[in-house]
Amino acid sequence: MRMTSTIRYSLATALLILSSNLAYAAQANGQVDDQSVLAMVLNTEIRMADVVPSEEERKNLKQQAKDNYAGMLDYVVRVNASNRIYELVLEDYAKQKGIIVNQTLVSKFIEKFEGQVSSETATKPIKEIAAKQVIQFQTEKAMYEEFGGRVIFRQSNPQMPIDAYNTLLSRYRDAGKLSIIDEDLRDAFWDVFTPPFQYEIAPENVDFNQPWWL
Repeated sequence: MRMTSTIRYSLATALLILSSNLAYAAQANGQVDDQSVLAMVLNTEIRMADVVPSEEERKNLKQQAKDNYAGMLDYVVRVNASNRIYELVLEDYAKQKGIIVNQTLVSKFIEKFEGQVSSETATKPIKEIAAKQVIQFQTEKAMYEEFGGRVIFRQSNPQMPIDAYNTLLSRYRDAGKLSIIDEDLRDAFWDVFTPPFQYEIAPENVDFNQPWWL
């Protein structure tokens, strides 16, 4: 029995992965250097301006976090800057492997979730969300088949091949294709791959035959 089949996921999980363009740390006075470079991936700069939230997003976050706003902002943007690094590396890996988005899976994703998406609440069209989810699944499946290793459950990714990610990202780093310039981001980024992991999936329950939403 697949572990992921026992857990219910909402479309919010998919949206979290795809729409995580929030901020990296703000200074105590709220000023941000938009042009500071946090990381370089395949000659692409990830700048503060690429991850800083809109004024409305900052306002909402401040209302929710209150006295913990600075720390929460710092944490959220580290996660989202990391997601941008994952995205760029996975895009390159998928291209190298000749992975093309499976349109049948895209259609099934849309069929399941289109009723939960509206133009007023969604940050991206359902077709774009579906395509991103499908290509991520296909690429992670290829990574797991090539590198193996442990798989963990995360709220934003019910079946994340953590060791495969570590192997792939380390290869990009060692080849000079991935450089995290910001020290705090660098420490937090690589710390994710250090065990023990909170929710490690037993090997017999790992199943990349189909995505979590089916």
